[in-house]
Amino acid sequence: MIPALALFAFSVGYALFSFLIAVTFRDEVIADVLGTVTSEPDVSLWYLGVIALALAFWALRAETRRGMSRGRASANVALVFGAILALHLGFTLFKTTMPQIVPYYADPYLARFDAWLHGNADPWAIINRLFGPSVMLSLTPLYHGPWLIAAFLFPVILVACDHDHTRVKRYLVLYCASWIVIGNMIALGGMSVGPVFYDRLYDSNRFAMLTWTLRYAGVDGSTMGALQDYLWEMYSAGRESFGTGISAFASVHVSVATVVALYCGERSALLAFPAALFCAIILLISIWSGYHYAVDGYFSIGVMALLWAYLRRRMEPEAGTAALRGGALGGLQRMRKD
Repeated sequence: MIPALALFAFSVGYALFSFLIAVTFRDEVIADVLGTVTSEPDVSLWYLGVIALALAFWALRAETRRGMSRGRASANVALVFGAILALHLGFTLFKTTMPQIVPYYADPYLARFDAWLHGNADPWAIINRLFGPSVMLSLTPLYHGPWLIAAFLFPVILVACDHDHTRVKRYLVLYCASWIVIGNMIALGGMSVGPVFYDRLYDSNRFAMLTWTLRYAGVDGSTMGALQDYLWEMYSAGRESFGTGISAFASVHVSVATVVALYCGERSALLAFPAALFCAIILLISIWSGYHYAVDGYFSIGVMALLWAYLRRRMEPEAGTAALRGGALGGLQRMRKD
């Protein structure tokens, strides 16, 4: 099965599974899905749509230059975009249902472990002292801009530009795992809201200084601040929409950035450093903004790196075996000709 078709089939199956989970544990799921589909997209989604359209034309051109017919190239691109939509619909359905399956419980443990791991100091405070609130605030657009493009459009670039089918399959698996394994399966086992929502959920002042620091830095007037307020309002009202849901452990932002960094490093030494730097910045922002505990990001990087190493070892021999068989077959054919 070609990678685009396999990704589409998997994503649709995952979306259906998530829908069944959602209707089992929640009410008015169909109304929420219809509301998401029919709601007016915000400005960021319009920008993403324009970029996606441009990328689709570029992908078609890349596919046809490789000798693929325009019809098949168009089908490939359409399958990938359909797979992305199905995957993220399934992810949102599952994520917004998780609090009904397992209530939030892990924040006190994660907060204590995070502080212990960093010398009895909160990691967000260490980052704030090292870089300052102004620098960190200036970096926050990366968290919702370039990351969003990489998160949603990475499979299109992968399928259109990489001729190595073994590598394409490996990274499509890693991409799906960065959402489903990290953002659904592991998150379900460690249900947490993160430092920025800690005091609101547990009615405490454990992260009062974080709240004050973010307000002083000007996060309230930024896209990040508006999104944090929106996520909490949706959760408090018991409403769900595309891209909503709160879970801290483990970090999908960091896991996706890790996959992109691993891929760039594998393709080109020139891309390795900027991709690794981007991943590091996403990790720092996720901690400083209070979205995540530091351990959320560390764990995501570790899991994705281990899974990358496992898939690389498991899938490369298959490619080698196929090449060996091809060489042996070619040798037999030449012998018959002789």
